[in-house]
Amino acid sequence: MPGNFDVLNTRALYESSNQWGIPDLPRSNWEPERLLAYNDRHGTANPAPNSGVHFFLDDYRFETLWTKPTRPLTRLQRVGIAMTPDFSMWANMPRVMQIWQVYRARWCGAWMVQHGIKIIPTVGWADQASFEFCFEGIAPGSTVAISAVGVHRNKDAHLNFALGVSEMMERVQPDKVLVYGKLPAIVDYDEQLFRFYPTRWR
Repeated sequence: MPGNFDVLNTRALYESSNQWGIPDLPRSNWEPERLLAYNDRHGTANPAPNSGVHFFLDDYRFETLWTKPTRPLTRLQRVGIAMTPDFSMWANMPRVMQIWQVYRARWCGAWMVQHGIKIIPTVGWADQASFEFCFEGIAPGSTVAISAVGVHRNKDAHLNFALGVSEMMERVQPDKVLVYGKLPAIVDYDEQLFRFYPTRWR
């Protein structure tokens, strides 16, 4: 963007234990009582205790967190807890773009931690091939967040989502899974490990 001398955010490079250089995030055990959308300016200006910010929105609504990362800090610090951004990944994206989306999400998480914000890693995937990298940077046993919005379109979407949840449970072994929305019936899950939050449509 014009005037931005560091469009790749090389100002802050974080430790990574994987071949992609995807930043490692600290283990999270935060479980907010309610979620506030990042673009809910009223809610984030006057947050109720134990609220958390989510980014389960169209990407353009939170792209600023990557392009101008200092700008949203005050809003996020006011709430205190935030899920990491949910940058979109699609199966028809070139693989390098999918990896880049994962990198950006983890980088934003590390950036928030650096500035005193408690974070919950958001997990997303495109297809089974993306399992190779989409869980990188998440500490084993960490609380994680996922979104079920849009996965009810058809049987293929149901199956792909169920496979991703199963793979996440095996690889990350999360202490808790925070779900935005309603899981498809095909997903097998432990009710004690999963917590559900209503979407803005409910």
